[in-house]
Amino acid sequence: MLTAFMIPLLLVNLGTSISISQLLSEWKTVAIALIGLVGLALISFTVSSMLFTREYALSASSPIAGGTIAAIITNEAAVAAGKPEYGAFAMLVVSFQMFIGMPVSSFMLKKESERLLNNKHLLAIGPSDVMMDTEKKKKFSIHLMGDGPVQYQTTAIITMRVAIIAVIAYLISNLTIIPGSNPTNYYLNPNVAYLLFGIVFGEVGFLVKNGLQKAGLYGFTMLCLYSLTPNSFTSVTPEALLDMVIPLVGTLVFGAIGIAIFSIIAGKFLGYSVYMSIAIGMCALMGYPGTQIVTDDVVNALSASSEEKAAVSNVLLPRMLVGGFTTVSIASVIFAGIITPLIF
Repeated sequence: MLTAFMIPLLLVNLGTSISISQLLSEWKTVAIALIGLVGLALISFTVSSMLFTREYALSASSPIAGGTIAAIITNEAAVAAGKPEYGAFAMLVVSFQMFIGMPVSSFMLKKESERLLNNKHLLAIGPSDVMMDTEKKKKFSIHLMGDGPVQYQTTAIITMRVAIIAVIAYLISNLTIIPGSNPTNYYLNPNVAYLLFGIVFGEVGFLVKNGLQKAGLYGFTMLCLYSLTPNSFTSVTPEALLDMVIPLVGTLVFGAIGIAIFSIIAGKFLGYSVYMSIAIGMCALMGYPGTQIVTDDVVNALSASSEEKAAVSNVLLPRMLVGGFTTVSIASVIFAGIITPLIF
C-alpha cells in the first residue's frame, strides 16, 4: 500500500523536473529520441515477439524505452495479473540495459567528437549557445504562481501539493476507463496522467520544481519503490531465471538495433550525423547520470586543447542530456502506460 502511494508522488514529482522551454530549444534531439522509440516498438511487436514470445518482448520494451520507473510500472502490472515472472524479467532488463547503452554511446560519441574536431566550423555554435540565445529571448512560460513564502516551503506542505495533484490526476484518469475491458485499461493511463499533471502544474507554479528532493523525501520514496522488486522474484525458480537469459539478451540487442535504425533515419532528415543520432537514441538505455558520465569521459579522453574539448562538450552534452530526459523521464512512462495493458 505504501509503495502504491509513492509511485504517483514520484511520477508527479518527475513531471515537475521537465522544462518545456529546454525541450523546445532542443526539438531536433527530442524528435530523434522519440522516433528511435518508434523503432523499438516496431521491433518489439514484430521480430522480438516472433523470436522470444510476445510477453517477453513487450515486457522488455518499456524498460528499454526508459528505466527504473517504466520497469516498475510493468512489474506492478505483471504481479497484479498473476504473472510475476514477467515483472522479474522487466527488472532484469533495466539492470542490464546499460551494458549495451553505454558502450554503444561511448563509441558513437567518440566518432562524433573526431568528426567535429576535423570540421571545426561545426564547433562555432553548439546547442548550449542556442540555449543561451533562447534565455536572452522571451522563454516559453505559463508560470502563474510563485513558490510562496519561505516559511511555507516545508516538507509537509510541499508533499501535500504533490499529493493533491496526484489525487486529481488519478480521479480524472479513472473517468477514462475503457468500457467493457479490463478494469486496468484506460484511455488515459493513471501513470501517464501523474506525469502530465506534474508537468502542467510544475510549469504553472503550483508545484515546486523537484519538490520531493527539496522536501528531503526523494530517497525514502525511491526506497519504497524498490521494495516492489523482491515480490517479482519470490515465485521465480532458478530454472526460470536461466530460461530468461536468451530473451534478455535478444530483446536488448534487437531493441537497440530498432532504436538505432530509426534514430539514423530521423537524424538524416534533421541534419544530425549517424554517430550523433545513434548516441541520442541510446540515451534510452542509460538515462541520467549515465548520459553525462559517458559524454564527459569521451570529451576528457580527446587529444585536443582545453578550448576544443569545451567546444565539443558544448555540442554533445546538451543533446545527450535532453535525449536521456526525453526518453527516460517522459516517453518511457507514456510508453509503459500504453504497452502494459497490451501485455496482461
